[in-house]
Amino acid sequence: MDEPEEFEQIPWSELTARPPDGRRRTLYLVAGGLGALVLTVLVARAFLTPSPTVPTAPAVTVSQEATTSSTDAGSPPTSAAAAVATAPALLYREADLMAFPATPGERAAVARAEWFVTDYFTADLEPTGSSDLRAALPAGADLPDMPQDSAGGLSYVEWARAFRIEEVAPGRFRVGVAFRALGAPPDRGFYRLSVRAVEVTVQVTPDGGSTVMDLPAPVAFPAGPEPPPWPQESGEAPSWVAQQALATVAGWGTEPRLLAAQADGDGWRVVLTLADEVGNRWPVTVRVDGETG
Repeated sequence: MDEPEEFEQIPWSELTARPPDGRRRTLYLVAGGLGALVLTVLVARAFLTPSPTVPTAPAVTVSQEATTSSTDAGSPPTSAAAAVATAPALLYREADLMAFPATPGERAAVARAEWFVTDYFTADLEPTGSSDLRAALPAGADLPDMPQDSAGGLSYVEWARAFRIEEVAPGRFRVGVAFRALGAPPDRGFYRLSVRAVEVTVQVTPDGGSTVMDLPAPVAFPAGPEPPPWPQESGEAPSWVAQQALATVAGWGTEPRLLAAQADGDGWRVVLTLADEVGNRWPVTVRVDGETG
């Protein structure tokens, strides 16, 4: 006998059915809660973050008693514009106050004076000779024969520095320049010449152009201050003083040697010698603060 056939049906409608309304409502509530939490955090950060404060000038008010007293005395009342205190002056940094020179005209005059002194006292084998000097002076200036135009001794300006400046007329400056040159006579090599000083008069235009007005004028150096004498007596410095002095000069030279240690006020003046790359030993002074007793 044949067995009866049995058929099974898959409930496709139940597989594609949506979740119950309760579960869907729960998902919506969770999403809404997360959104509200994020919005709360953003608003709190916006209100709690301190905003940069802009400094404002303090308000200045006119005293009513002062106005009344001046009116009673018969004098005209003080205007508010006159009574208001002026704004504080611009505050400069220490580097700005120490800078030399201060104005654009002075800077241009100093640069031109140092440049002119370097070219003026340099006599080398430049083919153009003294043409640069003649171009720096007023047109048509009668410049005498210069060492740059002859085959005599050689001279190179090693350095030139302005040490004072004075405005003698609007846009005209007198600049004191110190310089040192290396000289080589025809029969020997170079050696350092003495440090000299000259004054150079420079005219400066508003846009920074400059012209040297005359030849350099030799001047004497201003007298320097009288410094106090060095300590004469040497003492036995504590070991920590020597160690700190050696640490201070570390990397500056090699083979440091302690020569003397002298008590000086509230510290020690330590004298050492250091060797350079070519074997020369240079005496230097190191200041070490601390007890001397």
